[in-house]
Amino acid sequence: MKPSMQIISLGLGVQSVALYYMSSMRLLPVADYAIVADTGREKSSTYAYLNHLLQWQQKNAGIPIIVKKDKNLFTDLLNQNNSHGNRFSSIPSYTRNSDGTTGMLRRQCTNEYKIQVVDNAIRDLYGLGKYQRRPQTFVWKGISMDEVERMDQPRSSWKTNVYPFTGFEFDREGWRRILWMPPMDRNQIISWYVHQNLPVPEKSACVFCPYQSDAGWAKMKRDAPDDFADAIRIDNAIRNSTTKGIQNPCYLHKSLKPLDQINFTSTDELWSGECTGNCHT
Repeated sequence: MKPSMQIISLGLGVQSVALYYMSSMRLLPVADYAIVADTGREKSSTYAYLNHLLQWQQKNAGIPIIVKKDKNLFTDLLNQNNSHGNRFSSIPSYTRNSDGTTGMLRRQCTNEYKIQVVDNAIRDLYGLGKYQRRPQTFVWKGISMDEVERMDQPRSSWKTNVYPFTGFEFDREGWRRILWMPPMDRNQIISWYVHQNLPVPEKSACVFCPYQSDAGWAKMKRDAPDDFADAIRIDNAIRNSTTKGIQNPCYLHKSLKPLDQINFTSTDELWSGECTGNCHT
């Protein structure tokens, strides 16, 4: 095992999949592994693309892909009020504040069901125990030039966050330039897919992610009814979270209405809000 590894955090969106292809095709330095943290109910199109990518990896001797299903956010949310006392890990659902305004719950899901799962997989690759320190590891993330505000420093000293499409990497000491990748924005990356005759993945996310506009919900309802039906299941399941210390009903939609009672008419961007980029990239 290498003392220091290069890992692609494979979120299965446009940018991180492009990193996977480019590294596997030797257009970039060759990473050691790509890790997918499956939260339990990604979009159907995302699972379809993952199957395609696994087949591509086999045919083209691509970087090994590790799919981790350690934690299932979908079932945890469905069962949050059961008698087993599952710990509540909040998604950024909408609720009414004490002053009557609309607010959002604190987002815990990205860290617990995405980042920590990848970190634990890295620990296992090194063959380490739970509390053993990992060697310095470079974790590639698919953030492009049009979303540089999503870059961040890692919380752990053993980790360096690498953002090839922006030309920067960050560790606990600060940022550094990387010289092996010219910066690219999302449109340039999509053009690269077209030039390589590769299918372009959709943005990836849980079907119940609240960071969607009406256009996103309308598209899901129209094109992926099974996904939308599962989003409704979660919307109904989170409604009464008072046993977890939340005072008012919770909703997936900012209107504070049940998802199956909303007429989605907006033509805004499909995704909005304070997403960190760990899910959609």
